[in-house]
Amino acid sequence: MRYWFLIITMMTATVATRGQEQLQTVVDDAWQGARGYHFSGRLTEIRSAPGKDSSRLSALYRNTRMLLTSGEEGVVTWRVALNEWSLRVDEHGYWELAASQALDLAPGWHDIESKPVASTQAGLLIVDPRNQVGIITDIDDTVLVSDVLSKRALLKNSLTVPAEQREAVASMAALYAHVLKANPAPESSAVFYVSSSPRQLTDNLRRFLRANAFPRGVLQLKEVGSGSADSMGEHESYKIRRIETILADFPQTKFYLFGDNGEHDPEIYNAIVTKYPDRIVGVWIHQVDLDIKRRVYPGQHDVKELLGGEK
Repeated sequence: MRYWFLIITMMTATVATRGQEQLQTVVDDAWQGARGYHFSGRLTEIRSAPGKDSSRLSALYRNTRMLLTSGEEGVVTWRVALNEWSLRVDEHGYWELAASQALDLAPGWHDIESKPVASTQAGLLIVDPRNQVGIITDIDDTVLVSDVLSKRALLKNSLTVPAEQREAVASMAALYAHVLKANPAPESSAVFYVSSSPRQLTDNLRRFLRANAFPRGVLQLKEVGSGSADSMGEHESYKIRRIETILADFPQTKFYLFGDNGEHDPEIYNAIVTKYPDRIVGVWIHQVDLDIKRRVYPGQHDVKELLGGEK
C-alpha cells in the first residue's frame, strides 16, 4: 500500500547513527510446493514488537523502531528437522533460498529454528497432497480492520495498537476454517496471506492472526525501504506476481480469493480469474468503499453472501 512507502521513506531519512546491537532474524514463513521449497527472511538489530498490554505511546515507539530498523550484514543459519542451511547476508539484511528439490518431511507445519534467534516463530508449510482447496487472502480490511479509506485512522491503527488489541473483521476466521473443512487435512492446507503491508510488520501480523484464531498460513508481505527488491510504486503487479507464484507451486489446488474494495483487490483478482479461470473457486470482496460508482467485476461476490451461512 502506498501509504507505507511514504512513511518509511520519511522516517528513514531521520535516522542518523546507531550503536552496535545484538541481531535477530525475522524469518518469513516458508513453503514447499511442486517446484521445490522457498525460504526467506531478514537479519536486523533486535527490535521487540509491542506487548499485548502496551500503551498506545509504547506501541507507537516500538512499531516505529521496527519500521526504521535497517538490515545487517552477517551469516544466517536456519534448520528444519535434520536439514540445515547457511547464507551470508549483505548490508540490506534480506536473504532468500529457493531450490527445486523436495525435503523428506511429512505434510503439515514444521518449526524453523535460526541463528541469530528468530524474532517470532516461523514455520515451513508442506501441504497435504490430498487437499484440493486453498485460500489466498488480503489482510487490511479483509481480515484486519484497518480503515484504509482514512489514512490517518489507518496509521493510528497500525502503529499505536498492539497486535492482540487490533480488531478482526467479524466472522472471517470462522469462515476460513469452514472453507478448509472441505480438505481431508485442514490444518495443512495451502493458506496464503498476501498483502502490501511492509515485511517489518511480520511479527505484529503473525501475532494478530494467532490471537484471533485465523488458520495458520504463509505471510507474504512486501519489502519496503532501502535495499528492497520490490518497487515502491507497484501494488497491483506485485500482488499478481505473488499470486501467480502460489498458483504455480500448487497446481492441484483450487483457491478461494478474499479481499476488499478499499484499494485494488477487485482489479487484481479480476486479472487472476481472467488468466487462470480453472484455478479459482470464486472471489469474495469485503465492501468497505460504498461509492456506487466503484466498478464491480463479473463473478465477484460480496463476502456477506458467505458469512450469511456461517454462524
